[in-house]
This record gives sequence, C-alpha cells and structure tokens, in this order.
Amino acid sequence: MEIKQLIKKWKGNKRYTLKFVDLVDEEDLKFKPIDGAKTYQLQLSHITTWMRTHSRFITGTELEKSSTKTKEDIAKNLEEFFDRILSFLENTNASELAEIVEMWYGKVSRESILLTMDNHLSHHRGQLVVYLRMMGIKSPSYVGW
Repeated sequence: MEIKQLIKKWKGNKRYTLKFVDLVDEEDLKFKPIDGAKTYQLQLSHITTWMRTHSRFITGTELEKSSTKTKEDIAKNLEEFFDRILSFLENTNASELAEIVEMWYGKVSRESILLTMDNHLSHHRGQLVVYLRMMGIKSPSYVGW
C-alpha cells in the first residue's frame, strides 16, 4: 500500500476510534454484556495497550506504559499512539516500510505489522459497536478512509 494511502487510513482510524471514547460517559465504561466478557473500559484498554506495544516495532521507539482506567486516560493514550504512527508515516519511505523487523512471533515487515494492527483495531471496534447498541447508544458511522 502506498504511504499516502496508509496515512489516510490511519487518520481515519484515529477519528473513528476516538468516537468510541467520546460517545460514552465515565459510568458506561463499566458496562459488560455478560459475565466473562470484558467491560467497555477493558476493551478500550486492550486496544490502547496492544496498539501502543506494537507501535514500537514500526517506529523504533517505545511509548511509556500508562493508565487506561478513565475515559481521559484512554483518549490521551490513543491520541499519543495515533500521532506517533502518523508522524512515522509522514516521515518514512517505502524501503523503511518494507524493512523486516523481528517480533516475538517472527520476522515481518513494518507494513505487515501496520496491517495486522489495522485488522486488530477493526476487530475490537466491531465488538464495541455491539456494546454500544446494548447500552442503547447509537454507534458512530463508519469511517474507513
């Protein structure tokens, strides 16, 4: 995928994902659909920490671990993650994206990691759509690009 398309895609990911934080009240973060499922807050926390952890394989720099207990924490951490990815994309080239890096599950290109992250993010946002509907909150309109 061309870098300009990746930038557009990740700008859309940022706008769309932050809507899932903005739509809920602090109290809504405690919602979970059934016993054994994650709360809304834990879904967002998982997205946040997973994305921030994986971003180091793309950018070469690690984001500090931080709290994801409040709506404000989550929004701040997601913003920082998305801004770091977008900054990297805006200042990279095709050969850097194609560079192979070693992760705990093998050697893959930075672009492959970005695509895996996009897929993971989509998966969990889909779960959040269901949570919102169960809480009686209209989910945000999809933003892809």
